[in-house]
Amino acid sequence: MLPQEHALPTTHQKSFPRGYPSLSAFLSSDRDFTMFRCFARLHVRLLLHKQDELVELEQQLDQLDRSQSETSPYLLTTNRRRDANAERQALLELVEGKLKEYDTLLESFLTHLERPEPEKSQVESVANWTDGTKPLPYAESTFLSDWGDLRRAKALVEKGGLEYLLGRYTSFSNLYEDKCSKSDDPQIRYIKQSKLMEVSRALTTLTAVATLVAPIGVLYSVQAVATRLWIIAGFTALFSSALCWLTPSRSYEIFSATAAYCAVMVVFVGSLPSG
Repeated sequence: MLPQEHALPTTHQKSFPRGYPSLSAFLSSDRDFTMFRCFARLHVRLLLHKQDELVELEQQLDQLDRSQSETSPYLLTTNRRRDANAERQALLELVEGKLKEYDTLLESFLTHLERPEPEKSQVESVANWTDGTKPLPYAESTFLSDWGDLRRAKALVEKGGLEYLLGRYTSFSNLYEDKCSKSDDPQIRYIKQSKLMEVSRALTTLTAVATLVAPIGVLYSVQAVATRLWIIAGFTALFSSALCWLTPSRSYEIFSATAAYCAVMVVFVGSLPSG
């Protein structure tokens, strides 16, 4: 099993009987194990039906308004309180109920779409556990079949490439493994998110120091200006790549940091004696 984020409950999984109790205990034992289908296709199907119902009601209301505008235009436009048309009142009440249902379903669906999909490793972890323990009959375990329809909670801390690398390689997991495990299964390893972030920050700091100190030493030993410029270009590309792949930095943050790094290197080279 691949390591996951900080666990939620404290109850040991072994205390739950096999079936839905054990499955629910496992899925709720870690934020990254908690995933469910959002049923996007069914949401859209229902929204289309409700949308067409509202279109039909809208057309009926427009037709009713046009009919009355030919007989009592003044009453239609200025006297809502004196409107005695029972058909319109009933139609508006029906529209109100249908709109509430439609808005509720639409808001729920859009909220699901904003949630992130589980990572491949997270789905594989849950699938491996269900395949190994088989808590449910096959017919009731197919919710993991459509990976693209699965949704999970948003991460508490934004991860970068370094955090994913640390989580994938179990040789480093002893540094941030959660010792208060909720399972006796040796294949399931829980990772304490705070420890993982501490290790990640330490490695990021070392990388940042290295990308600053290493070019200084290299530039001191080189006299040719053209060679120095190539060295600056190489280390700037290395610095930018490290930001891109190891941190969750956004594009504009990478651009501004790279520009600042390059400017510092150029100023440093300008202060060196030329050969």
